[in-house]
Amino acid sequence: MKLQELLTDLIAIDSTSVLSNEPVVAYIEEYFEGSAVICHRLPSHEVGKFNLLLVKGEPSEDGITLCGHMDTVPATAGRWKSDPWILTERDGSWYGRGSCDMKGFVAIAIQAIERAEINLGCVAVLLVCDEELGSFGAKYILENGLPVSIPKQVIIGEPTSLQVVRLHKGHLSMRVSIEGVSAHTGSPHLGKNALAEGGKVICALSALSLQYEALRTDSSEHFPDVAKFPVLTVSTVKSGSAINVVPDSFELGIGVRLLPDQNKEEVVAEIKKSITDVCELPWNLEELGDNPTMLTSENSAINKWLCEYIDQKGSVGVSYGTDGGYLSHSGYECVLYGAGDIAVAHKPDEYVPVHEMETCVHTIDTAVRHFCGTGK
Repeated sequence: MKLQELLTDLIAIDSTSVLSNEPVVAYIEEYFEGSAVICHRLPSHEVGKFNLLLVKGEPSEDGITLCGHMDTVPATAGRWKSDPWILTERDGSWYGRGSCDMKGFVAIAIQAIERAEINLGCVAVLLVCDEELGSFGAKYILENGLPVSIPKQVIIGEPTSLQVVRLHKGHLSMRVSIEGVSAHTGSPHLGKNALAEGGKVICALSALSLQYEALRTDSSEHFPDVAKFPVLTVSTVKSGSAINVVPDSFELGIGVRLLPDQNKEEVVAEIKKSITDVCELPWNLEELGDNPTMLTSENSAINKWLCEYIDQKGSVGVSYGTDGGYLSHSGYECVLYGAGDIAVAHKPDEYVPVHEMETCVHTIDTAVRHFCGTGK
């Protein structure tokens, strides 16, 4: 089967994160039926969601692992020039939901393991669920492990425009809750306005966010100028029930994109201090999610070989999170490398350039030969 045919089939399977991914898992299992590739369907964080591990060769920590996520963000057909679930070629690119992020790489990985010849270790393809919701599939692997050993050198095929990325920011999401006392607005002295206190907290955290824009760490040099600092965002607010009632509660959603070498506990402490300094009512700070940073050594085998192979000088950092956060915390040495531009990934008319796909195929096949002892 040609790559375009395989990608056409994968995109035709709606694996939007809110749905079960069993259909796409079953398709890949059937694809390898009767082959030398062993398929391990693995449970994940909820019913109807699965991770899928493909292994060729004797399970080992030597060799190479290719990793991708099977889920996609939603697509609203009316905003697309073509059907988002039908792979369409025009102007030298393949259009479709997931073509770039990241069923294009999933298809490349499937065919790479199919072609692989192995003299050392094994080739593994680790396909995870619900990356778009917070890397829940990768988190489940961190917490529960895998049934067999797989290679520690990992290429995650996120769209990087064929750059090697060895570090990325994380995303810490939290909720600030303030407790007030309800009262009729005709008798405001009987109440305690949680929303008014919340306004002070918003101002304080906005000021802290501006301070962070001037902060630099050792990893900052690897990020573009607009992203060299940690980002603190005041994102959502919930408060008040009626205009004539003093609000007795306030909830504020905030997100922090930490640099890879920042200390999470220190940042949380700074946020708590900013709240304490201005809020006179009882409050609580709750962690809702923590998609970790990724910081792979410049001297890791996978980073050194891949950068040398594509002639990339220096390291590249990105501001979005990936499954590499959890996987690197599980002991794997991860880099991102894939066709397509992350800037088009979640938009209508998502696409991946065909020439980048072809280059990626060649690079991945060469990496497999190198790490599995069948070529340089």
